[in-house]
Amino acid sequence: MDLEVRHLRVIHAIAEYGSISKAASSLGLSQPSLAGQLQRIERMIGGRLFERVHEGSRPTPLGAWLLDRSGSLLHAFGTLQRDARHRVERGTGKPVIRLGCGNTSIAGHISNCLYDLAPHADLTIRTEECMDVLPALLSAGRLELAVLGDYPGYELLPPPGVIYEVPATEPIFVGVAASHPLARCEEIELADLAEEEWAMPPQVEFGYREHFWAACAERGFVPRVSFSLNANLAYDLVRAGRCVAMFQATHQGRAGIAVRPLVDTPLVFRHIIGWTQYGPLADSAVPLVSSVMRAYWSEALKAPAYACWIKRNGQPPHPPQ
Repeated sequence: MDLEVRHLRVIHAIAEYGSISKAASSLGLSQPSLAGQLQRIERMIGGRLFERVHEGSRPTPLGAWLLDRSGSLLHAFGTLQRDARHRVERGTGKPVIRLGCGNTSIAGHISNCLYDLAPHADLTIRTEECMDVLPALLSAGRLELAVLGDYPGYELLPPPGVIYEVPATEPIFVGVAASHPLARCEEIELADLAEEEWAMPPQVEFGYREHFWAACAERGFVPRVSFSLNANLAYDLVRAGRCVAMFQATHQGRAGIAVRPLVDTPLVFRHIIGWTQYGPLADSAVPLVSSVMRAYWSEALKAPAYACWIKRNGQPPHPPQ
């Protein structure tokens, strides 16, 4: 059995994410499948490439040597593969656009706008519970377009060959039970939630928790994140008054839940659209971003809590670019 490019991708993914489970997600594999591949690669090489540590997986000296020697090869092969695919697309006149989306309000808008701007494209869409994998998928040429986001202090820089544009920046709101005393407030002071139990998604991108923890620390408390839940179960517990949770400002609301802004906007999320520099969207990215911005703001003003917030504050914390 010979060492192949796919084996190098496995090794580099594990090194990049520091975790077999996260690397498996980025490659579209199950964790057991990726762990099995790693074992076969290590038998082929003749030594351990990673060791288990408290925070995940760390390259051994042999693994670090292999990563260093193979990085340029993997990049060159990826470039060759992208260029060949784009050459075929130009010949057929039918571009291939693979879109990866995080769980944001922009995702639906960009999908609809793409169908309008590129009706003849071969379009595929995938969603990711954690947006951390999307930049690597763009960089590796496994996506042509991605919808992701970041937080103050944890801004994302585009990988080589990828362009980022910010169509909107929005405040992050909080959801409490409609029966909660704070539900009567137009805006809630974050410090007033110091004694509450919080719910968060089980998988979140880097920067989400850190931004939240830092905002709470500035207000003198450590949040009690007692629940790691999917959205539907979180809604049920918030409605029942068992916990509170962060909500996108564009959330249209649910019966029994009051979505409210936070005083002084301590929590902010920045929407990002990323695309490959020489991919099929190179010439149409600007009109795509403009269309997404129009769609986003049209829908945002229909969200009661956000519309009231904009009316009081005049504009988002950072105007859209």
